[in-house]
Amino acid sequence: MSNIWLSKTPVPDASTAILLGSIPEKTIKEECKNYPKGVLWIAPTETEPTRTEKYSGLIISRCTDSSDSIIEAIRHILRTEYEKQPVVKASKSTATTFQKLYATILEMVISEVDSTFRSRKTRDEVGYQRQFQVFENLSGYLQGRVPEEWRDLANGSLAVVVGAGPSLDHTLPLMKKGFPKPVVIATDSSLKALRQESIDPDFVVSIDAGKQYGSCSDEDYAPGIAILSSQSHGSWRGKWTSNARFLSGRVLTEDWLAAKGIAKTKLQVVSNAGLTALLFADFLGPSVIALVGMDLAGGGTGEERYANNTGRSHIQIHTGHFHKVPGNFDPTVATPFLSDWEETSKFTREISGRRLVLNLNDRGAQLEGATVVHPKDIEEVRSAISENLTSFKSSKEDLLSKKRAVRGKGMTQILMHLANRCDQTWNSFPSKEASRQERSDYLNTLFSNRDMASLLGDFAFTILPKITSQMQIDDDRLKNVLDQLEKLIWRLEDAILECNPEEDFLIRFLTGKFN
Repeated sequence: MSNIWLSKTPVPDASTAILLGSIPEKTIKEECKNYPKGVLWIAPTETEPTRTEKYSGLIISRCTDSSDSIIEAIRHILRTEYEKQPVVKASKSTATTFQKLYATILEMVISEVDSTFRSRKTRDEVGYQRQFQVFENLSGYLQGRVPEEWRDLANGSLAVVVGAGPSLDHTLPLMKKGFPKPVVIATDSSLKALRQESIDPDFVVSIDAGKQYGSCSDEDYAPGIAILSSQSHGSWRGKWTSNARFLSGRVLTEDWLAAKGIAKTKLQVVSNAGLTALLFADFLGPSVIALVGMDLAGGGTGEERYANNTGRSHIQIHTGHFHKVPGNFDPTVATPFLSDWEETSKFTREISGRRLVLNLNDRGAQLEGATVVHPKDIEEVRSAISENLTSFKSSKEDLLSKKRAVRGKGMTQILMHLANRCDQTWNSFPSKEASRQERSDYLNTLFSNRDMASLLGDFAFTILPKITSQMQIDDDRLKNVLDQLEKLIWRLEDAILECNPEEDFLIRFLTGKFN
């Protein structure tokens, strides 16, 4: 019955499938047998729901169901198999019956599968790295989070958010003159471009665990105040030292800290540096936000990610699938950043309800609520802004004098919790000669403690499903997990010392006399 398919994705050894269109019952039976962990059939409207009772693992959604309902069914199938993507098959009927509707659904399926498995792959690859960064940044997070006192400091002024998209080559030079002094919020990848134009940003946003300072900036250029996440690569805090401030985010260790009384910042990190910079600009309360280099679409045929003046234009996007989204000057543009564009567009729509958002661009994806300004129309914008806005006046020193920090007994209390968790890890830590069973039992016992697993955050979240599942983990993998755990706890102990604890605590910590 293979001739019924218009298209199908090759996934060797797949155990799940997503089927679209009108399909004979005999084929449904065969597909359920071939993919034993589950089959989602996005079927014609009139399909009888009783078919799900005949075949184990079959889920039916109708093509006319709501988008939310179909996405939830897709996610259900994706949850049944962690390692392998589902095969996606579209029957020939999708090319005739409800053609546009099925094309939209197929785009939805591909997007959801792609984002889910990219997320899983990233989690597996960088779980340890992210957690190491959390502990490396821990003292900075406890002693220097972004304070609420910064809110609305740019009232009456212009905020410029600098991305790194291909349009930045043309738009950044236009911001050098003719405006009252703006507050400039730069994404990490835009630093070389800013220096080239002699524009020093007031704030630099970097939130990625894998993005190092040296890949974005010249060695001697660390302007303004760094706005970091607890997972930012340690090289950023290393460069800005006391000139760094932290935002909270969706980080399990931060949840652990919050449960112990260390509240998160109200403004939080989101999915990428550009959007976080936009939200930070909104937090500062300017009258107008101007976006430059915020293309949210690849240049060329979609593969170009960065402007030439960033020094990163050699980094290109290699993907087999680009998404078509509305463009600023074209009906559609190609983007590999579908979820980023959707999220950014949602927030520009929201922010534009309380202040003007200008998108200075000669290309790029359309952002809902943002007013697009072509570079040729910059003089008109300069004139309007100069007449109505004032210069941003807060100095770096004034800003740094305000911070959200844990002090005194509060600091001692949280350090006690952390020290006790270090001791818990070292208790019964397997020796180099320990058997495979002893290593496995130790990890199961350690991670079964919810408080401990929460503190270890991304690392525990990556390791725990594999440790507790029926999957056989080889000796090398177990040894590697223990080596990583050992390094994490050493780094956590260093973080405790970096918090400059009181002398009494320090003596007890160094001598191990807590109990």
